[in-house]
Amino acid sequence: SPKGDHRASIFDFFRSHTAYDMLPESGRVVLLDANVPAAAAFSIMAANEQLAAPVWDSNTDRYLGMLTPMDMMEQILHCCREDCGMDCQTAMNSRDLNHLMTACPRPAGCPEATVDLRPDDDLMCVLRTFIRHDCRVLPVMDKEGTTQQLNQCLVGQVSRLLLFRFLYYRQEEYLRTLEGTLEDVGIGTHGRDKLVTAKIGDPVVDVMALMSRHSISGIPIIDDAGRLIDIYTDVDVLALVHFKVDIDVGQALEQARAGQVKTEQTCRTKDPLSEVVATFSKAKTTRLACLDDDGVVTGMLTLVDLFKFLAGKS
Repeated sequence: SPKGDHRASIFDFFRSHTAYDMLPESGRVVLLDANVPAAAAFSIMAANEQLAAPVWDSNTDRYLGMLTPMDMMEQILHCCREDCGMDCQTAMNSRDLNHLMTACPRPAGCPEATVDLRPDDDLMCVLRTFIRHDCRVLPVMDKEGTTQQLNQCLVGQVSRLLLFRFLYYRQEEYLRTLEGTLEDVGIGTHGRDKLVTAKIGDPVVDVMALMSRHSISGIPIIDDAGRLIDIYTDVDVLALVHFKVDIDVGQALEQARAGQVKTEQTCRTKDPLSEVVATFSKAKTTRLACLDDDGVVTGMLTLVDLFKFLAGKS
């Protein structure tokens, strides 16, 4: 399938479907009140397996933004940096979501309250909003009136992974015809000198600090030979809901993986692009580690890299 053809087909698909089309027919949306303490809010997200939750100020009837695991990570790092005379959980209980959403800088990947989607926005608009604002989850809002306060209605929320799956399961037959290997098309971040990695015995706080410093949501955890052990992500931070952070990243991963079914999180640079796309369809992550023949991590591929290629933006 020629490159121009696949891009034209993807473009047509994105133009002919809307954010509302993408919303699941059933599911769970957790809406958090701004008066809820931060510690309780993150526990609610973890218990309900929510990767993001909209925060609503019931006093002003106003949407304040999306709470994500990156907020939790930044708050943990703040507690560790600032010796405020209380442990992390006590500090989290002393702050409500109104403070987090209005007084603290928004972390990487977290949209400002003014960034949202309308139900009738087409998927090209959805994709551009994800990329332009570097956010991982967006609210779908129905608004009437001329001010932000008038008649806001939260319809649902969409993620990069939901957008990809919506595309894949409706265009699977076509996406299987993509030609070339990952190496041929040259997408992703490649070269060990360009990668941010950590070792299994590194303190989890140090790994989170690396994620914060580089504004990334996942870090490959490698052994001494550079082979992949796992990928620590912002979602894994939610497993630290008791805020016991004086552990290494290996212990943190054990907590996060308890009871989980292991899913694929790797690809190889020689893999056909069609296979890489299929791997993303089965993964529960927005990133894959690229390995060489010895299992050494040589690069990272994200859904955004793939979207940019498919939509002709690379």
